[in-house]
Amino acid sequence: MNERAALMRAICDNPDDDTPRLVFADWLQEHSEDHRAEFIRVQVEAARLPTDDARRKKLDRRASALQTQFGETWLRELPVPDKENVHWVKAPDWLDGKTFDRGFAGLLRVQSTGTLAKYAAKLFTATPVRRLMIWYMKKADKLTKIPHLRHLHTFRARVVARQAADDILECPHFDSIPDIRLSLSALPEPYRDRLLKRFGDRLRHQP
Repeated sequence: MNERAALMRAICDNPDDDTPRLVFADWLQEHSEDHRAEFIRVQVEAARLPTDDARRKKLDRRASALQTQFGETWLRELPVPDKENVHWVKAPDWLDGKTFDRGFAGLLRVQSTGTLAKYAAKLFTATPVRRLMIWYMKKADKLTKIPHLRHLHTFRARVVARQAADDILECPHFDSIPDIRLSLSALPEPYRDRLLKRFGDRLRHQP
């Protein structure tokens, strides 16, 4: 593993900690990626301030200018191992949140659980994914083998089969996800009741 990949791995393994992000920003500046380094520092600093703070507004304006100029380039640097079924998305989309969070892209949409499981190692070490959408979940037992799911802020599934619901109920990584959004319309009432009992207020029905 090269130095850049090792620094990114530290960020992805500790997404709530700003220190690895700022260490990476220093490394980027040392390697002549000044705008990327500045963007990370500006977004990290802004996130620490109240939303009505004048300093934050100034930082947000600078971050917006940098994102407008370089954001598409930074998104294109992320791996897309299956162009039809893997998408790094920009807000607004099926997922809420901003395109970049504290300097890094964090919105990922995949077509199926199988697609995610196949490419998880590559996707979850490329950037700290915080919001994930799986479009169709027939089965979800492979999710237990993706420990980075525990770092998610939002998990959303558009279509959930009964077997997938059973698998979600058994997956320990969902214990730490604060925002779980599932389309419950196609599930029988006993399944909905079990999911609500398991996840409580963290679960929302979202078609």
